[in-house]
Amino acid sequence: MYQITQLTRAIFALTILLSAVGCGRSADTASAANGSGKKDALTIVAIDNPAVVGSASPGLTVSPSGTVYLSWQERNPDSTLVLRYVTRGATDKTWSAVHDVNTGRNMLASATDVPSVHELPNGGLVAVWRGSHGEAGYDIVMAHSEDQGGTWSAPKAPHSDVTPTEHGFVSWLQLGDSTGMVFLDGRLNADKDKAKHATQLTVAMFDKMNNTGKEFVIDPLICDCCHTSSAVVPGGAVVVYRNRTEGEIRDISVIRIADNKWRAPVSVHDDNWNISGCPVNGPSVSAIGADVAVAWFTAANDSARVRVAFSSDTTNTFGAPIEVNEGFPDGKVGVVLKNSNEAIVSWIERRDKMAVLRARVIHRDGTRGAVQDVADLGEDKRAGGAPKLVKAGEKILIAWTDATTHKVQSAEIGTP
Repeated sequence: MYQITQLTRAIFALTILLSAVGCGRSADTASAANGSGKKDALTIVAIDNPAVVGSASPGLTVSPSGTVYLSWQERNPDSTLVLRYVTRGATDKTWSAVHDVNTGRNMLASATDVPSVHELPNGGLVAVWRGSHGEAGYDIVMAHSEDQGGTWSAPKAPHSDVTPTEHGFVSWLQLGDSTGMVFLDGRLNADKDKAKHATQLTVAMFDKMNNTGKEFVIDPLICDCCHTSSAVVPGGAVVVYRNRTEGEIRDISVIRIADNKWRAPVSVHDDNWNISGCPVNGPSVSAIGADVAVAWFTAANDSARVRVAFSSDTTNTFGAPIEVNEGFPDGKVGVVLKNSNEAIVSWIERRDKMAVLRARVIHRDGTRGAVQDVADLGEDKRAGGAPKLVKAGEKILIAWTDATTHKVQSAEIGTP
């Protein structure tokens, strides 16, 4: 095993893009395979937000009360970055005034490992972002506010490891009154023996003062730079991530905490994608009670696809995967469950040179609603970044970085 450089990652990302364009199935083939039709058409209604030109890396989170937090990065005149956010309550028609998070000067820009703001059960806030650490490493950085964003604590790393390696791609955990995060942990990559290099999936739990208490590994070998995703389920939570075997199979796994105990990982589906570098393309999960949906990207067998699978037993088992895309996908998926039998999936596809953000309804029985374009994202290879899709009450919201307007955009997705 080895530490993958940024250049290597860029080469693999380009390889996957070319694979998608060259090997994706045609729209006719996908429609014939899964009975796509014009029913279940989605509607897209743009929502103005205060993000300015130059904004990027949107985050979307939802509090237990249904308040949506939209965050993004902007660059100051001195080239430093600032983290900003707005809120939108369940009955609000517009976003709130803009709030700034005290991030100091240590914040890095990333199209996929994006900052986020989370509301705690006591009403406090926690902001999480990526900070630099040495020439090649980066840390998770966190700050909290006890007065609804009026003031913020001094930024600090929530993990104990201080090696100049990679720590990031956080998924937030809310376990009753306990809070924590799951993250990609590259501390083993600091070892002089490259045979010991590995990225781990690590959990950090926090006390009531937002100090790190317990910190432990829940999977010792995973993909190096694909984002994770989490959802609350009865008795605990589930986390989905791109796993990795010694033979370089990088498929999607789900791991569950129940009764304060982490269970063994379960494979969502054995795509058997053999790839020797990280594709920078993580999964997404959504849950309503014991019903769970997981969406992901794979290019197994040189065929780029977006898939979704359903579970009705809190991820103990999954049904067969359902093909989502109809064109040539880049991935960058999102998923929300509308109810126990329907999920809305978002993803990025290429149409000629243009990146297009798309969405559709997928039914548990395998039938698929009509594809709806959400936005043209631009021709840049990383156009759109990593769009975020959330459900707040009965509303479904999506945010993305538009490479044409050079700002964060947001919209509401209406369902039949």
